[in-house]
Amino acid sequence: MLQKDPATGVFTAKAHLPPGQYSYVYVVDGNVVTDPGLQTYPDAEYGDVHRIWSFLPDLFRVFYCTGWEEAVLNYRRVVNGQPLTKEWQQLTMVNAPSRGNSLGVWKMATIVPTDPAEVLEFTLNNGVPAGDVARFKEDRPGSGPVYSCPFPGSFKLAKGMLRPFPRGAEARIMLVSDIDGTMIGDMSSADVFTTSERFADYWENSASLTGSLLVYNTGRSLGQFVDLMKKCDGKVAIPDVVITAVGTKVWHLDETNGRTAASGLKWIEDTNWTLSLDAGWNLDVVRRLARQVMGAYNDVSLLCILDDGSEHRHRMALTADVKVLDAVVERLKDGFRRERLEVRIITSGNGSHRYIDCVPQSAGKEKALQYVRQQFGIPEHLCVAAGDSGNDILMLEGDHPAIVVGNAQPELVTWLVRQEQNGKVIYADASYADGILEGLARHSLY
Repeated sequence: MLQKDPATGVFTAKAHLPPGQYSYVYVVDGNVVTDPGLQTYPDAEYGDVHRIWSFLPDLFRVFYCTGWEEAVLNYRRVVNGQPLTKEWQQLTMVNAPSRGNSLGVWKMATIVPTDPAEVLEFTLNNGVPAGDVARFKEDRPGSGPVYSCPFPGSFKLAKGMLRPFPRGAEARIMLVSDIDGTMIGDMSSADVFTTSERFADYWENSASLTGSLLVYNTGRSLGQFVDLMKKCDGKVAIPDVVITAVGTKVWHLDETNGRTAASGLKWIEDTNWTLSLDAGWNLDVVRRLARQVMGAYNDVSLLCILDDGSEHRHRMALTADVKVLDAVVERLKDGFRRERLEVRIITSGNGSHRYIDCVPQSAGKEKALQYVRQQFGIPEHLCVAAGDSGNDILMLEGDHPAIVVGNAQPELVTWLVRQEQNGKVIYADASYADGILEGLARHSLY
């Protein structure tokens, strides 16, 4: 409730909100209204709303990219041009949650200001005593004796240039992206990794510095994903979590030696998720019903089993000619109903054939996304899904922001056209991972 100041007639209220973006409207005498002097945004529940960001407390946050093993921030506080202390203070920087880049790794330091008007002046060194001339290294700006943060905030220092970095003071996000056709291009193309390499550079030098999470949500098996990571030569960002086989497996990155040292080739299965899918699922019965449907056609060019559950016990994968697709799906549905099985049927792909995935009702890309989101405590409005095909629809229509990349398949575009244009799902102009970056920017989460 806003309180009125009798002297000014102004209504005000204060609230301590976790970092993130918030929507708000005013309720005046029971009527929902907006401020005509402020920009509004469409909202599915309230119509037009205002938006505001809640940031972490005003602190000095310095992110520094270096090839040194150790980085020490040598700093002093200055108010109105006068140092608050005679002595310079030292703070050893810690590794940021990023894999870094060709220049080295990102380190970070946080300093609590003691005065609202405080300026932070600093230099950096490699932690070796200054008297050891042969090994001592120092970083100072070429334009002056010290770097200077003119007010509390988030700053990034690389290649001798100090820049503002507002993302460093914002809440972390979780990006959940499909791989094929979304994060990467056509595997048969020479530029398959062109956009994903640009994305990886952005992610490791921006979003991941604040602890943001990258999740891949793919129809690939873990083995197929690991093969991709071997082939990409570092041109695909290493995720924190991989959801494989259309939401039937969840894998966490093996960070035994820390995230910066993780290769992206070793993963730890989330067995709690796997066990949760047993309810309402019977692989033997699903296999029998699928083979019965195949027997009705007796032609592998029309209907073929790709995975009978041997690789993923909660997934039966088939491929069907589009001429028989609808009939096959109906036959499968009838059989599952007769056996009282709770099975979700997902179709995807383009061209003359479609993939058919049969998974537990409690599985699927969106269900697995929500499981991971809740594990890490990410608010719904800070979780973004990105995809390009029909098997991404469940993930894209969840109660969170979403991105459809510019090269999306016709099936997904047809679905998108039928959706309410409220800004929840962004249809990017750019293709593949460039479309993801565009979508993040348009969602104000870049």
